[in-house]
Amino acid sequence: MGGPGETQIEADRRQIAERISRLKKELGQLTRTRGLHRTSRRKVPYPVAALVGYTNAGKSTLFNRLTDSDVIAKDMLFATLDPTMRGVTLPSGQRIILSDTVGFISDLPTTLIAAFRATLEEVLEADLIVHVRDSSHPESSQQKLDVLAVLAELGVSVDAEERMIEVFNKMDLLEAGKTTAMKAKSISDTQLMFVSALSGDGIENLLNELDRSLSVCRNTLELEISLSDGATLSWLYRNGDVLNREDSNGFARVTVGLDARNVARFHRRQQIDEPALRQ
Repeated sequence: MGGPGETQIEADRRQIAERISRLKKELGQLTRTRGLHRTSRRKVPYPVAALVGYTNAGKSTLFNRLTDSDVIAKDMLFATLDPTMRGVTLPSGQRIILSDTVGFISDLPTTLIAAFRATLEEVLEADLIVHVRDSSHPESSQQKLDVLAVLAELGVSVDAEERMIEVFNKMDLLEAGKTTAMKAKSISDTQLMFVSALSGDGIENLLNELDRSLSVCRNTLELEISLSDGATLSWLYRNGDVLNREDSNGFARVTVGLDARNVARFHRRQQIDEPALRQ
């Protein structure tokens, strides 16, 4: 409670300061909670692809198309504030986690970036960043620079484009001639994709590119494990992505995807040489 001489503006400032303090505490708790969630997800052997982009670029519509979900997708600022995550099965059978994030704007205030950090931390640890662009927007190139600037503010290097795919969305809004010219201009760049999240055009090609990009750091092993060795089979299910399994004659023939770190752990665990595994 303020004193009897407190003016209205002083009372307003005090209430605002108290609210800011409370929100900072809530964001701190949110950050810790998400940290625990990410630690849990690291135990799940699925790579993460995070959608980023300028506000209203169509990220949530694309997310819904790729995951068969119904996440809110509106033409309004910051329609998506809390990251939404869903599992997706790629053409090869590989399972991934897809994350939808808040839309960026130009000249995002530093204080707002700090507030959004809790909602954008998924981007920092994503295996792949999918930059969704509005191909029909007259300032699409400037919007790209704004997105890269915000990513840099968050700690994602602009040079990290080896783990970034650019997706030109809303191709259905472009004239046929302009669409052809854009595709011809970038024909040598496999990390440029052209889609319409609304109509579904180009989605199959995007899924194939996600598959290719996320498989680069993954090893696919074909193993024969004794059915009596339940500990090893359990380890593979916990730490790998089991793509196929056939049991016969006392053995499980397992096709499993493992990242390089877990391949090394598996070799140490089994105390076998690399040539003993078929890849």
